[in-house]
Amino acid sequence: MIDENLWQELESRQRTAGRSTRRLHPESSHDLHLAVAHPTLRRMLLVGTDAKTADIIRPEIHELRATRGLQLNLSSVTGNRYELQVVLTDDELAEVFTPLVSDIADVILKTPTAEAAAEAMVRRYVRWQQLLRSVSREGLPLRSRAGLFGELYFLLTYAIPAVGERTAIRSWTGPQQASQDFQLPGAAVEVKATTSRSARSIQVMNERQLDTTGSTSLALAHVVLDSRQSGHGQSLNSLVNEVGERLTSPSSIRRFENLLVQAGYLQSQRDLYDHDLYTLRRDEFWVIDDGFPRIVEADLPFGVRECTYTIDVSALDTHSVTSEALVELIRGTHD
Repeated sequence: MIDENLWQELESRQRTAGRSTRRLHPESSHDLHLAVAHPTLRRMLLVGTDAKTADIIRPEIHELRATRGLQLNLSSVTGNRYELQVVLTDDELAEVFTPLVSDIADVILKTPTAEAAAEAMVRRYVRWQQLLRSVSREGLPLRSRAGLFGELYFLLTYAIPAVGERTAIRSWTGPQQASQDFQLPGAAVEVKATTSRSARSIQVMNERQLDTTGSTSLALAHVVLDSRQSGHGQSLNSLVNEVGERLTSPSSIRRFENLLVQAGYLQSQRDLYDHDLYTLRRDEFWVIDDGFPRIVEADLPFGVRECTYTIDVSALDTHSVTSEALVELIRGTHD
């Protein structure tokens, strides 16, 4: 597990120029290391690869846009050995860097070859670039704040009580841009939160969100919120704290903190989230089964992609389930 203590140990190892390194996942065939350069104390993730793979990914790296505080470099080590380096160049992003390298390392571990690992690393780096560009000095956009609040509400109210904290935290995939927000033991769940006054429609962002291909069961949760700047309600910060206090496992706590960063919620911006207060108006649930109004990838004509559409809630009555039935579904204990 990558944490601040490990970085500090690497930073204190030597006083001369060079690098302190620590191998990650030594049981893996992939050559993964954390490193700190001396005397600059620049933190790095290093991934070893071969010359053939380096030739394949070099054009992709050269085409990457610059991002404040981060660099992705390809460096020659020996004749046939190269090194991919993710480098933290701005200490203001230190709280982002640990979740970033943990996420990239996890993605690499799932790949079978050095070439696949390098390509996955570049793709994941690009996703983090997009995340960092989307989080401005004003913090998350209002819609994203409500969306994160809805996911955390579902995590705290339904997922953790149903399957326990470790499984629930591992199942929360919304911050990782998965097709659905939760991949629970018995079902995937897509959570839609809204502060709209009418709240009688649901926007589906792409053709995969409600696609049951590859999923045993799929449910849709609609969390309808009131939002105000004063009075009664719960802030996003308060809900984050409440979930954190519910967790007892150190690994679950670290994963939760990393996922918050991936969602664009940064500790350094917490003061931005104290004033928006949310009150639950209602939550409602539907099972995605035969006859559910949706568009999936198989429905798209050739050449059409990235489909966004809106569902009228009034058309979903026959697919409605109670919260108790939803809990049984996500546990995998329904009939």
